[in-house]
This record gives sequence, structure tokens and C-alpha cells, in this order.
Amino acid sequence: MSFGWCVLFRQGSWLEFRDFALKQRKNVVSRLDVIQSEISKIGNVTAVYARAETDNPKSAMTEKRVGFYVTPNSSIGKLLRVYVARGGNPFDISMFLKPDSYEFIDGARVPTQPYYGVLSPKSGEADSDRIDQTGLLDTWKEPARKLGTKNSIWDEDSTQAVGLRVRAAKSWITQEMKEIRNDLEARIIKLCDLREQLLKERNEILFSAVGSSTGGYEYNVEDFVQDYDLVNICYAFETEFFEVKEDGTVDFNKPKPYTRKQFTNLLEDAPTGEEKYTAL
Repeated sequence: MSFGWCVLFRQGSWLEFRDFALKQRKNVVSRLDVIQSEISKIGNVTAVYARAETDNPKSAMTEKRVGFYVTPNSSIGKLLRVYVARGGNPFDISMFLKPDSYEFIDGARVPTQPYYGVLSPKSGEADSDRIDQTGLLDTWKEPARKLGTKNSIWDEDSTQAVGLRVRAAKSWITQEMKEIRNDLEARIIKLCDLREQLLKERNEILFSAVGSSTGGYEYNVEDFVQDYDLVNICYAFETEFFEVKEDGTVDFNKPKPYTRKQFTNLLEDAPTGEEKYTAL
């Protein structure tokens, strides 16, 4: 298949890919326009949390939900209106955490969401009661935080008794739970995930790979390794395959001898010409 190689490839394969990739640059701005349009349509949702000390803007954030913001007339906003109209509580859907959620107050970095918007398992820690915290989350939803132990509860006599009662309580309204709550919640979360993926594609993938071709879209050049911009990648390989003119440009009419200087795993084409007209 086309362009299936990675670390070991020949001159003809690279030139074919180079031509393909550089042609795609003309679509970068329109691609960014579409991404931006989709992000605007999807909208944004933010849960507001209370601080441990209400009169201290620098105190730690708690998990107590006190507010909810959503972009008006957005896809998420419309779904949430339906969800609430059918009796749903937006606080039940998700914590809607956003990584690196903080602001600067008097030069200090202060979180605006619990755990700076990131939940990750602990490793090799123990609290004051010497409970092993490895693999646990900080959130109150973590059972061990309330049980005071990581031991399994599935062998306890009460577990089956509780499970049978809950199953009986839910069994007659499974369809209603699915249609009125779970399906809508899943659609809202899916849109949030899509928004996050689009933001990553715009702010990381595209700017990192073709930042020099993004037109009027501004980005911080210092946030990315310029060696990995497509233009610089092309130049790095071209100067291995071909001679360089006095003005620094590549002379594609003068292939270099097979001995490589920097990238020893770049291959020459078959000297018989049998690999001509293919990128394999």
C-alpha cells in the first residue's frame, strides 16, 4: 500500500510522499476553517465548583458543584435542554473536567477545577491510615475513599442481597433509563469528546506538522519543535538524497552517492530502474 513505510525507505518512495504531502498543504486553511466551524457548532460545557474556603480565591477546589455553563444554541446546549426537560440533572452526566484548569492570582497558579482538571491513578502512596493508595483516584467517587479499604467486598454476604434488590428495582424501567437518561448522556459526552479531538487536531497536530502553512491562524511557534514542521522535514531528507546549491536550495537533478551522512537507513532506488514509477 502507498506510504506504508516508516524508518526504512528509498529515494523514490520519499519523493512520491513528499509530492503528495506538499500538495495537501493547500487544504490546511480550509481544513482549519471546517474544524473551527464544527467546534463552534458543538459548543462548550463547563461545570463550576466551589472552593474549600468561599472567601479565599486561592483555596483548594472541592468537588461540590455550584454552577453550570453551556454555549447557547449549540449542539450540546440543545441536547442538555432536552435532557433537563426530561428530568435529568447535568451534574450527573460527567465532572466535565478540563486539563490545566487554572488562573493566576497575585502571581500564584490557582486551580479553577478540582485536581487542576485531571484525574489520574496514584502510585506508591499511603494516607495517614496506611491504606495503600496505588491505583486509586482522588475523587470521592473512588469507593476505597469511603470504605477505608481496598479489600474486595464481593465475598461479603450483604453484596448479593444488595445486588438482587437493586436489580429488581431497575428491571422494569431499563428502557426508560436508557432512553431518558443514558442515551442522552452518552450523546452529550460523545460531543464533548469530539470537541476535544478537534481542538487537539487544530492546536497540536496541524500546528505542529504544518504550522508554516496555516495562513491567518495564529499559534505560538515556541510551543512546537520546528524540526518536525513538514517543510523542515522535507529539507532534511532532500539534502540527504540530493546535492545542495550554493544558495542553500536542493538540486533535484544531482542525486548524492548512496553513502549517507546523517540518516544511514535511507536507501537508493534500484540501479536497474526497476523501481521507477512506483512508491513501494
